[in-house]
Amino acid sequence: MRRSSPRPGARFPAPHALSGLAAAAALVLTACGGGGGDDSGQAATAQAAAAPVTTSDAPQLVSGLSQTCSGCGAATSGAYAGTSVGTWGYPNATANAVDVQYSITGVAGKTIAMQLTNLGSAAVSMPTGLSSQVAAEMISPQSLSVVSNEEATQRAIREFNRAGWAQSTPASGAMKNTLAAPAPLAASLGTQGMTEGATRSWYHTDGTSRPATLRKQVTASDGTTVNVWVEVAEASAVTDTMVLDLATTFAGPGLLYDRLVQVGGAVWGANNFSGTLLPSGRPIDIVVLNFNHDAKPYGTVGYFWGVHNFLKTKEANSNEAISLYLDSETLSLGAAAGMQSIKTTMAHEGTHMQNFYRRQVTMGAEYAYDAWLEEMTAMQMEDFLSGIIVSGYSPIGDVRLPDYYRYSDYNCNLLDFTGFGVTCESYAVSGSFGGFLNRQLGVAFLRDLLTRKTVGSKQVLSDAIAAHAGWTFDKAFVNWRATTNSSMPAARTPLDYGYPAWTDGTFTLPAIDPSASKYTTLRKLPATAPASLLGLGSYIAPRSDANGVYSDKVRVPAGVTLSVVVY
Repeated sequence: MRRSSPRPGARFPAPHALSGLAAAAALVLTACGGGGGDDSGQAATAQAAAAPVTTSDAPQLVSGLSQTCSGCGAATSGAYAGTSVGTWGYPNATANAVDVQYSITGVAGKTIAMQLTNLGSAAVSMPTGLSSQVAAEMISPQSLSVVSNEEATQRAIREFNRAGWAQSTPASGAMKNTLAAPAPLAASLGTQGMTEGATRSWYHTDGTSRPATLRKQVTASDGTTVNVWVEVAEASAVTDTMVLDLATTFAGPGLLYDRLVQVGGAVWGANNFSGTLLPSGRPIDIVVLNFNHDAKPYGTVGYFWGVHNFLKTKEANSNEAISLYLDSETLSLGAAAGMQSIKTTMAHEGTHMQNFYRRQVTMGAEYAYDAWLEEMTAMQMEDFLSGIIVSGYSPIGDVRLPDYYRYSDYNCNLLDFTGFGVTCESYAVSGSFGGFLNRQLGVAFLRDLLTRKTVGSKQVLSDAIAAHAGWTFDKAFVNWRATTNSSMPAARTPLDYGYPAWTDGTFTLPAIDPSASKYTTLRKLPATAPASLLGLGSYIAPRSDANGVYSDKVRVPAGVTLSVVVY
């Protein structure tokens, strides 16, 4: 599912202006913490006295941090030197909280950040020594609205694509319908044999049946027919030039469809569900409909819904087509940026189409991705393919990472996909992590992730990371959070961190610099310390030195990793 909201810059209207800066406040840790001044004259974060640790329940005390980068600014376990980023850490793999006492010298005038990352799936309480207020760079995050009807529909589609279809196999009886009852459809077995000028109706998620005309028919490199349909009511708004551009971008030699197949295999083919699912050799139908008649672009830009891969004898609301759906108003009202969004959306939705066939239908329902990984892999594919279909645009660098900062997605659970939820923008979280992995591990990693026959979304991702980097999932996740949360400057980023440029044959990715002003003007550190760290959530806070030495004593909950970043 491809979901977009208005964003700043060339692509979207500007958001409401930020109203100002919040005053810096104290961050109090369990005993002694960073504070005082430095010899550069920078203002220091205020330091208040911490509550004493009682002897009856005091956690184990450990001393020092380990260097977590090589050839970097972490000269030793307790000293910074040079100009590159330095990183240190302590992973608490015990069953109890520990107090970590440490100091780092040579940090006068440097940017210092302390991060806690929960590597467990359940929330953990934050250290009691943390004050309710922490230093804030800017105003509190732009709030997210409650889940819209559109997002609820997308969730229903995702859930059907993940598991609902399996209930329709002969052994398990009728399928559970996840959306409204369909409007009547004329009986037809998909679009096989239709030619340009043909008209048929298409069932949409709102329960309506939309007449559309086959405006363009082309043949992909492997002989697959690709049809572009446009809703009859949108005929004048969606021009022939737009239709040709869509068809060429999707099916042109070496372009979107060819690359999809090259990385992840067929989008549809032979299957063992004769009489339930469509057979192999079907056309691919790209259907342009006016999704919600709101007279503006964006919102839900596109979707793939696996229900349409079924015969109508099994699913009455099936369009009996291997199909993806695009919003006509984004195309007709969004100008160049709208076309750009639509083109990359075809890569995104094409990946959902491919995942449905490859993992659910071919491997088996137990191999389906959870929503967070389903969306992450679609955004990863979009990332790799965008460079060949849209010049100078990066969906991760231009959309997902800005949203990560705009909505302050630090304490969001990667595994709990809420879309544009009340507190977390999960597209930004999954997309940014996927963009990091793409640039660290390359297209061979993505191909492995898509095709690896492993049950469990986190496990299949962990195995693919280990196969291509020799890392654990935990290392990849902590390094991504540290890179992103600290706005680590690309020019000084050490190995295994950052969003470096990547070239792998004909696949290229642009570098992303989290310290660029396009991100730092959006970045807002937490205005308050959360009561708990969510599963796979994180917390980031600025620290300061005293006469060139940064010292802290931090209580680290069980399963949480403490990180320090200096640059």
